[in-house]
Amino acid sequence: MNTAERIFRINVGFLINQPIGYNRDIPFELDRFTFDDILAVECLRGNLNISRTQSGLRIQGNFSAATHAECGRCLEDFGLQLETEFEEIFTYEHNPLSEEELIIPEDGNIDFEPYIRDYLLLEVPINPVCKPDCRGLCDICGENLNMRECGHAHEQPAAPIAAAMKSIAGSLLPDKKTPISD
Repeated sequence: MNTAERIFRINVGFLINQPIGYNRDIPFELDRFTFDDILAVECLRGNLNISRTQSGLRIQGNFSAATHAECGRCLEDFGLQLETEFEEIFTYEHNPLSEEELIIPEDGNIDFEPYIRDYLLLEVPINPVCKPDCRGLCDICGENLNMRECGHAHEQPAAPIAAAMKSIAGSLLPDKKTPISD
C-alpha cells in the first residue's frame, strides 16, 4: 500500500514469479509533488513499465512535469516544462563483477522517487532562459531590457562560448603597463 509520503514506492514482489517477458504499466498523475524539498513540480504525468527478465526487472519510465525557474539573463520567474525517459535494471542477486547494479530488495518494495527526481533534475538547465531572445538586464542600471529600454548603450549578448573565448583571450594578452622581461 502506498502512502501519500511514498506514492512512488511500489511492491514488485509479485512480478518475480511471473514468466519472463511479463510486464506491467503503472501510470502516475499528480497535480503537485515536491521531491525532498529539492524540486517542486506541477502536473506530474508519467508511466513506469516494469518487465520481468531472466536476471531481474527492467524498469522503463517516462515522465513530464512543470516547474518554476529563474531566468539566468533577466532574473524573472518562468514556467519550465521537464520531460524525461529512463531505464534501470534491478537484479535478483548481487553480481560481484558489476559495480553499478541495483538489487531488488528482499521485501519486494522499490521506491522510485529518487530515480524520478534525479532524472527530472537532469532536465533542468544549469542556466535556464525564459525565452531564446531574452535581452537580460542592463549591466549599468539593472533594468530588465525585455520590459523597456533604459537609454544605456548595450552590446548584443554574445553566445556563451564566444563570451568565454573573449574573456580568455583578454586574460592571455600581456598587460601593456607591465614590461615583458626575459
